[in-house]
Amino acid sequence: TVKAIPKYTCNEIGTVVVEVWVDQAGNTVEARAGVKGTTNTASCLLEQAKIAALQTKWQANDKAPAKQVGKIVYQFKLT
Repeated sequence: TVKAIPKYTCNEIGTVVVEVWVDQAGNTVEARAGVKGTTNTASCLLEQAKIAALQTKWQANDKAPAKQVGKIVYQFKLT
């Protein structure tokens, strides 16, 4: 798995959970940011988490279902 790192575009902190749908080739084909477990729903965090999730590449598996559902958790912190 190659997990993309979201860009940090605002002064917000918190957890963003993204539900993802992955095809047999390992591509993230759909993502919905802000699902259960998210602690900050600032649009700047949700947008960047969704972009990163869509760029994430998973292990291909031609025996897997056509679409698999999973979650990615991003922690946004101020440095």
